[in-house]
Amino acid sequence: MISADSHASDPQALVSALEAELDSLVRLLEILDIEHQALLGADPARLEQAVAAKQNAIATHLKCRSERESLGLTDSLREQLETHPFISTDIRKHAFSVVDELSACASDSKNKNTRNGKLIAGLKERTNTSLRVLRPEAASIALYGDGGSAENTMGSRLLGSA
Repeated sequence: MISADSHASDPQALVSALEAELDSLVRLLEILDIEHQALLGADPARLEQAVAAKQNAIATHLKCRSERESLGLTDSLREQLETHPFISTDIRKHAFSVVDELSACASDSKNKNTRNGKLIAGLKERTNTSLRVLRPEAASIALYGDGGSAENTMGSRLLGSA
């Protein structure tokens, strides 16, 4: 597949694609904060909603990123924008600002996702410790698989009988 040339794309379309991607990433950051609060508050209903919303936000972000890449803006965004022959100084300045925000939000989302993952790991360990105390034979139960979903390898009776 031949990738698009960003220099052939309309400058405003490039900026609009960057803005859409930024908006999707900002929404993901908001949801990561909601997920964090649900984890801290031990609120399973809110956590379930946050996880579903996070999956939707990730899908939206990936779609926006794909649309930006389809315009030829892939790696080295600043360099591609700098060398675009038809971008005015004002549009270029705004595009650079959006790219900087995108970079900061991407870093922030990685940090927040790592923070939430560490919190989940701690909560999982606390749950496993409780299981070992309540039912030593249940200590080897895997509550979550590598994909994050509950593994259905045994009947619910074991976990429901403490």
